[in-house]
Amino acid sequence: MQQTIHLDYDVKNAIDLLAERGQDVAALRARLAEIDARLDKDAREADPAYQALAREVLAADQASDTGEPSELEAIQAARPADRTDRYEAIPTGDALADRVAGGWWGRIAGCILGKPVECLMREPDSRATLRRILQESGQWPLDDFISEKTILPYWESVGTAPAWFKGGNPSLREYIQFAPADDDLNYTALSLKIVRQFGRQFTPDDVLRAWLGNLPFNAVCTAERIAYRNAAMGLHYPDTARFLNPYREWIGAQIRTDLYGYICPGAPAEAARMAWSDAACSHTENGLYGAMWVSAAIAAAFVEDDPEAVIRKGLEQVPLRSRFTEHMNKTLEAARAHGEDCEATFDHIAARLGHYHCVHTINNACLVAAGLMHGGHDFGRVISVAVMGGLDTDCNGATAGSIAGVMLGKGRLDGRWTEPFHDTLHTSVQGYNEVRISDIVRQTVGLIG
Repeated sequence: MQQTIHLDYDVKNAIDLLAERGQDVAALRARLAEIDARLDKDAREADPAYQALAREVLAADQASDTGEPSELEAIQAARPADRTDRYEAIPTGDALADRVAGGWWGRIAGCILGKPVECLMREPDSRATLRRILQESGQWPLDDFISEKTILPYWESVGTAPAWFKGGNPSLREYIQFAPADDDLNYTALSLKIVRQFGRQFTPDDVLRAWLGNLPFNAVCTAERIAYRNAAMGLHYPDTARFLNPYREWIGAQIRTDLYGYICPGAPAEAARMAWSDAACSHTENGLYGAMWVSAAIAAAFVEDDPEAVIRKGLEQVPLRSRFTEHMNKTLEAARAHGEDCEATFDHIAARLGHYHCVHTINNACLVAAGLMHGGHDFGRVISVAVMGGLDTDCNGATAGSIAGVMLGKGRLDGRWTEPFHDTLHTSVQGYNEVRISDIVRQTVGLIG
């Protein structure tokens, strides 16, 4: 008896994953287009042609191999030989606490800056749409939280505003009183809980246990939702990351691992190891590398004061020969060549990676790097550039803000990016539904080992 492939296997994105991994998928896309032309989504599961296509795509996905490793030991073996795994001297005392606070506050500010325009990912060219609505409202170039006057005309033009927008959304400049719940902030808080519960040697299955016990299913998306479902079905790592999961190289793991950098100051190798232990329950290959790069870069940012050095120290903890490293290096070269012109760097990224999904790891990591390179030591410009690049704006603003926040410390962040939140963070994580940001910073400092 042949296995029935249910509707929750996203065949379109599974085909796209094969294309990103270098396979010729023209025939597969043509067959899917023919099915879509004659059947709506609810009728496809019973269609023999759809079932045959789904099985073929699944088999091709399971057999595909880019040569990019997913196991921790293999990733570590593929790193450059000349690298910094640990720094001898790191900040201490109040200076250390200030850097951790910079990371938390920077992540929050960048996330909320990008949150109202995350919706533009649905547009064929999210960057062009974002620039247009910012220019029309007088917010270009971006240098403050998004105004209701900026985003409301967009929703009026497309017809229907999403539920989150109604009633004076707290991520809009006019209504910010606290940092509202968001998946980019949920995972940072949950990472804190994971380390407190399981210790620094936690496993991918420990992460899954933490998800099932602390996050509602509707608070997770794409790769995390598939892994969550797989865990609820009784699967364990690594099957939770691979079974019917075409999203496993998307951005989800890259937004989850900042906390491990915060608690490993000056120890990028250890931060990357912990990031892998989190990411591996839901992601493979480049989905892992993005998570490991973020945490390693944050760990290095406690010591390094140059944005490019921070980025490169993070890259030392992922495979030297990988799509992730290749495109991040090209982005650094482009940013150096273009000086103050971040738009030219955005064009360079789009020319190379415009065919990638808008929430893929690699293209969004490149926008984070662009924000850091073009923003330098100006925190507001770092997060603004990362958001103006489009794609997954809240994720990129959060990650760029986190890295820059640690590099600078909270004491060097302009109060206009922190004071509106009144030291209050909301999350969907049990035990952290409403917390003082200062309290969660103290808890984080207490985990540094």
